[in-house]
Amino acid sequence: MNFSVPNPSNRTAPGAIAILVSALLGGMAGGVAWCFLSLWLPWFALFWIVPIAIVLAVSARWQGYREGAAIACTLLAVLIAFAYAQYLFGAVRIADSMGLPLREALFKAGFSLTADIAWANLRAPDWIALALAMVGGVAVARLRSPSRQTSDDS
Repeated sequence: MNFSVPNPSNRTAPGAIAILVSALLGGMAGGVAWCFLSLWLPWFALFWIVPIAIVLAVSARWQGYREGAAIACTLLAVLIAFAYAQYLFGAVRIADSMGLPLREALFKAGFSLTADIAWANLRAPDWIALALAMVGGVAVARLRSPSRQTSDDS
């Protein structure tokens, strides 16, 4: 019986659908995490996206994505996390101003009103945080694995 560990360099590159699904799930989880962290520690609320982007990049690498696939997955996940968190922040603003529970505000306000409020509340620091998150995420996604050998190492 052969119980050898498969060589990761022989794996085929992940397909676009796998990258999209990973980015969607990671991005939505990152957006929710950003909202929870912002409620728990509001003094750093704007820039929670940066450590979340790093976690998303590490997650992409952990899933086996390398080079361009890891970068694409990370960037897409960070954009999804940013958009989803801003949408949730908009829903929190609606709930707060109307005195409603968040769940009720999400269903009563509708997508377009919540998205409009989220968009209207974006400022330059939000875009700076997004840019920092994307740069940090790409930097981590580009890191080479220490166990990875090149043809020069042999």
